[in-house]
Amino acid sequence: MPTSQTRTSRQAFTLVEILLVLSIVGVLASVMLPRISFYFEPSSAILQRAIEEAGDLALSGTPVRLSVKPESVSTKRGVIVAEALRQKEEPDDSLSAFLGTDKMKPVVLEWQNVKMRNLPEDGGWRFEPEVIYFYADGSCSPARISQAGENVSEREADEYVLTVTGYCMKIEK
Repeated sequence: MPTSQTRTSRQAFTLVEILLVLSIVGVLASVMLPRISFYFEPSSAILQRAIEEAGDLALSGTPVRLSVKPESVSTKRGVIVAEALRQKEEPDDSLSAFLGTDKMKPVVLEWQNVKMRNLPEDGGWRFEPEVIYFYADGSCSPARISQAGENVSEREADEYVLTVTGYCMKIEK
């Protein structure tokens, strides 16, 4: 007897196929999300990293200070600038080197701009007191730090407190 075999056509995906595709998409998303999400970082995290970097530089024996370069004459808000206390570069005087008198010159130190990788680049910052010093023993001068972006009033500005140990915490309003 001949048997009739009917072929059925597939109309949908199986549950196993759907789960396999979803797991592959999930793995790809978990790999790509950290690479995409680092582009936006809150100001508090950037400020904390800048403070840690200034503290590390000071611990290496170079005193550091952070100050604010005002955006305009009428405001105390501006961009954060980092400076390190370094020996002043003087022109080479070959005659004094020849006579041996260059060793008797006093060492002149001056504050020079220093490049820091983690310094916030945006403006609107304000320090109270106006300069924060970082010392070789790991401490720093305490300060109140605030940041107000564009079209943000003084009352709505983000405020932080910097402790002597270099810990920076946001003040909740």
